[in-house]
Amino acid sequence: MNESFQPPANGGGHHPFHHLRKMMNQWFDERPLQKLFETLDDYFAQTFAAAYIPIEVKETKHDYQIIVRLPDIKREQISLQWQEDGLQLIVDHNETIESADHHGHVYERRHARRRVARLIPFPYPVAEHEVKASFQNGTLTIQLPQKRKYIDID
Repeated sequence: MNESFQPPANGGGHHPFHHLRKMMNQWFDERPLQKLFETLDDYFAQTFAAAYIPIEVKETKHDYQIIVRLPDIKREQISLQWQEDGLQLIVDHNETIESADHHGHVYERRHARRRVARLIPFPYPVAEHEVKASFQNGTLTIQLPQKRKYIDID
């Protein structure tokens, strides 16, 4: 038994697992399974895209603005909570979906609640009374006084 192991020779020069690999590729390429993967991709894209609140920051010599675009959100769905190093922005979305027949009788009612939060850090220490916030046309604007010193360059 001093002979080294030799894998069995295969016909046609194919790798021993060529047939198995071909079957696996066919299985993953079949339309029902592909549709399942597409559905899962869509689900995760929608779920996690909505969980992130993008912000835009503008800084001038006079103020520091944090702009948050919240289309389709009402003022009463938004809350800002003060923290020493920033603001906690919370958006609560409650929705009731009803399905009715052609006579107007409701046969299905679903409630959906989604809460999304984001901490917006301050670039420098700010007192609570110095922070101003307004909400108009789906845009939340948070203003902080400019505390950085700018030196004019001649």
